[in-house]
Amino acid sequence: MTAIFRQLFSMAVSEHCYDTMFQSVADYHFAANLLELVAISATASYGWRRGFPFSAYGEGLFMAFQTSLIAFLTLFYSGQAVRGWGFLTLYALIMAYLMSPRAPFSWLQLLQTGSVPLTASGKLWQAWYNYRNSSTGQLSLITCLLLFLGSVARIFTSVQETGIS
Repeated sequence: MTAIFRQLFSMAVSEHCYDTMFQSVADYHFAANLLELVAISATASYGWRRGFPFSAYGEGLFMAFQTSLIAFLTLFYSGQAVRGWGFLTLYALIMAYLMSPRAPFSWLQLLQTGSVPLTASGKLWQAWYNYRNSSTGQLSLITCLLLFLGSVARIFTSVQETGIS
């Protein structure tokens, strides 16, 4: 299976870029990624269940897909392929449940309320991990700043579209 991923990535990106992407797995903290994934998933499933316009929660769905893929790749390229596939399967099942009418709406409200503290905790955990290692590795300050500004803009547009303050 690893050979297939290597083949696909080698066609899509240069060898130097490929090596840089997957040698830097050690710079990324899985638990911090997981906290962010919970927050993103909560926001997306809450918007879906409330019947908000797709523009209010659609970005969250795509971010959840990207973040879960990063978590999978982190596990996969650190030699834990079975755990990676198990993680993806479990995450897909949890998301299907959260977006279904079977999940209690009170859970979604609780998760939605906790999304900001969860995201902040994930970022702080990653920052502590970087501080402890005395390096940010491949993580970029500009990337974090742009993500933060994008999140602030997304909060503003979501409030405007849904009428919830």
